[in-house]
Amino acid sequence: MNLRLTKPDRVEAFARGLRLNGYKVIPGHTMTPGPQDIFVTWNRIGIGASAARAFESAGCPVLVAENASWGNDFAGNRWYHIARNRHNTAGRFEFRGPERWDALGVELATWRTEGETVILAQRGIGAAPTAMPSQWPQGAQARYGGRIRRHPGTRPTTALRDDLAHCGRVVTWGSGAALQALLWGIPVVSEMPDWIGEQDNTDEGRLAMFRRLAHAQWTMEEISEGLPFRSLL
Repeated sequence: MNLRLTKPDRVEAFARGLRLNGYKVIPGHTMTPGPQDIFVTWNRIGIGASAARAFESAGCPVLVAENASWGNDFAGNRWYHIARNRHNTAGRFEFRGPERWDALGVELATWRTEGETVILAQRGIGAAPTAMPSQWPQGAQARYGGRIRRHPGTRPTTALRDDLAHCGRVVTWGSGAALQALLWGIPVVSEMPDWIGEQDNTDEGRLAMFRRLAHAQWTMEEISEGLPFRSLL
């Protein structure tokens, strides 16, 4: 299990959930997995990416965790993204019906019909094709116009909702901020292949996307109880 050790409560939640599913949890990584081994990693970066490829080559499952697509603090809970092989990518988890999203009671705003175009840049971490190419924001600006909002990282910056107050269209590679824009009724154009948030800017398409998306987002309590591992493995 290759998770960030600086978040001990998160590490323990994952470890407990895996143990409840019958796995012996070993911190770190290996390049020579056994036939019954699985690999759980935070994103696919550095040694985690190399180990993930080794497990895939051996036919062993890989689960990739990351910050929640719709934000870690969403709808009154604490969430993380977990899916097979890659995060932020469609088709890496099962859709088990609309109830999971519908139970959250989240209201989707009416679509905006005018306003500026904003290019939402990302940090570009992870492996292709998930990671945003380094020069993508400039290319998107040339194609669509508008301004580029740099990824805030750890820098003080204008809150996203305030920065998009006059936005009528968002262009993204595959940003979680774009999912928040969709919640607020801002149409989104995405260029990441198989982005988990792909939809057609209609009421039906947006709702269907969030209903699918909910099955890759898991609360800390669910992780600790082992629910995502029973769903994905």
